[in-house]
Amino acid sequence: MEIRAEPITLKLATPFRIAHGTSTARHNVLLHIGSGVGEAAIVPYYPTTVEDVIAYASDFKLEEMENDGSLWLEDSLDSLPDGPAPARAAADIALHDLWGQYLKMPLYRLWGLNPARAPLSSFTLGMAEEDEFRRKVRDSRQYPLLKIKLGTGDLEQDEALVRIAREETDARLCVDANAAWNVEQALSIIPRLAAYDLLFVEQPLAQDDLTGWKTLHAQLPPSMPPLIADESVHDSRDVLKLAESADGINIKLAKCGGLREARRMIALARTLGMQVMLGCMVESSVGVTAAAHLAPLVDYADLDGNLTVLNDPYTGVQWKQGRLHLPDKPGLGVTRRQ
Repeated sequence: MEIRAEPITLKLATPFRIAHGTSTARHNVLLHIGSGVGEAAIVPYYPTTVEDVIAYASDFKLEEMENDGSLWLEDSLDSLPDGPAPARAAADIALHDLWGQYLKMPLYRLWGLNPARAPLSSFTLGMAEEDEFRRKVRDSRQYPLLKIKLGTGDLEQDEALVRIAREETDARLCVDANAAWNVEQALSIIPRLAAYDLLFVEQPLAQDDLTGWKTLHAQLPPSMPPLIADESVHDSRDVLKLAESADGINIKLAKCGGLREARRMIALARTLGMQVMLGCMVESSVGVTAAAHLAPLVDYADLDGNLTVLNDPYTGVQWKQGRLHLPDKPGLGVTRRQ
């Protein structure tokens, strides 16, 4: 079976600024396994490169299909070699796509999931100067849930962005500091931000500051918005470490290695009484649609990574006023643009 890596450059409609830096384009890789397709999202602040994914794609072969054209999905996933999480995610997604195509059903139906149970998805606003940020909020009034990127380096400026958003929209708001604060800063600003009626606060502390997570969770009043871990949790091995320190986890396929590991993380988080969020990187409709098939299982969704891409090579999940509408075609259900 043919395995082919296809590098793609995703051009963004506007520069995307977060605490980790600013992007005007992202360089991802589509991985084709037969007629299945997956995506490796390459993030500038993580170590994996396009070349790493291409090398990974050349390192493995899959067993031939069964006589009826189907495949044993778990066996195929088990046969994948170790490698960078984005590369494994691309292979995992492509195999799930192929599996669904052979069984002639979309993934969410194969998993017995009702797409109507998917939560609203947030639309993310990157950091900007106040006048520009006010314009961004006004231009985003059609979205019922907005995520505001914080971590400007100035707590007063961080609060100003949330205040501007609340002045300009009635949408639900949540914030993501992308690991920009220390414990003292988080204890100072989170109660102030809570006054703006936040749905949750995402990744307030540095990725490896597990002691800080415990301190923050213990010292914040119970009335504060939930704390959701993102950079601090990559796969299921990290969930237990945060079980008593974070209220929930943000699962991203490029971090955890694909759909199978994402489902494991959801089950483990639920067992531990944690909330679950499903997120994405800057991705095409391939990666975003793959994650969206799991949306009926989670509390929060942030699956907007393809909405500001100018040259998305595929169509897939559709957005309508924050609602995710999954395709009903087999597998992922994505279609290559002509």
